[in-house]
Amino acid sequence: MTRDGVARGLRLGVLPLLLAGWLAAGVYSVESDQSAVAFVLGRAAGRDVLPGIHWNPAWPLGRVVVERTATNFTMPIGYRLLEQPGAPAISDLWLTGDTNIVTGRLDIQYRVSSLADLVIAHEAPRELLRRAGERVLSHYLVSENVDAVLTTKRRELQDFVQRGVQQILDAHGVGIQVQAVNVQELAPPLQGEVRSAFQEVQNGNADRERAVFEARAYKAQVVAEAQGEAQRRVAEASGERHRRIEIASGEAERFLELAREHQRAPAVTEQRLHLETLERILPRIETWIVEPGAGGRVNVRVVR
Repeated sequence: MTRDGVARGLRLGVLPLLLAGWLAAGVYSVESDQSAVAFVLGRAAGRDVLPGIHWNPAWPLGRVVVERTATNFTMPIGYRLLEQPGAPAISDLWLTGDTNIVTGRLDIQYRVSSLADLVIAHEAPRELLRRAGERVLSHYLVSENVDAVLTTKRRELQDFVQRGVQQILDAHGVGIQVQAVNVQELAPPLQGEVRSAFQEVQNGNADRERAVFEARAYKAQVVAEAQGEAQRRVAEASGERHRRIEIASGEAERFLELAREHQRAPAVTEQRLHLETLERILPRIETWIVEPGAGGRVNVRVVR
């Protein structure tokens, strides 16, 4: 067999295998908690591909980006989750509005709302998220004094950072939805007496809030009991009022009925009233009959 024949045979045998392998390499799967974006010749051919088995031209004609979009991720601000070799250092020191220094570390909880926007809109979307968090946090801290930041405005700081970061991401068209911002640490950077003093202030504020809460709870309890007692007494008074009104109305009606009967038959009515009065009085009268003794004297001793 000549050299040309061997080369021709290799082409006929190898090329179909290479083509089959290339076609098989283009098959990819998307899990239920994932989404995918397919690119062909550098352009997005499929945006936010749903879970299932799909095919897209393999390299060098195309590529596929698959990521989890139904899972919450964490972006640390002021520190790194895992130290990476060669990664630039991240400072956790921040300047406040009254020129004090505090140590601040936050966690930004986020999820991918649109994988296509995440991949296409920015070359480093997660780095943009981190930078946005640092920018918004720094902007908030320089507008507040250190006492407010370390004591009463932590919740306000979290809400401010969440809103500000989301606005920056939306302005860049990055498909990231910020779910929550949590303060991991917010304290004076100094050790020793300064930090201890701030800790005592925080403990005092916590005790004050606890005392206020307990006082409000006691107030609510006392007010509720007083209102219940007042309602009970009002109900009893109302019932007694109605009872007396009914009794008085009955007596008045009875008297009017007697008056009408007396007008029709005065003698009979007077006789009946006289007898009824005797029936009420006589049973309560005790009668003692004592015979006189010697000399006609009567000695009665009643001992009760």
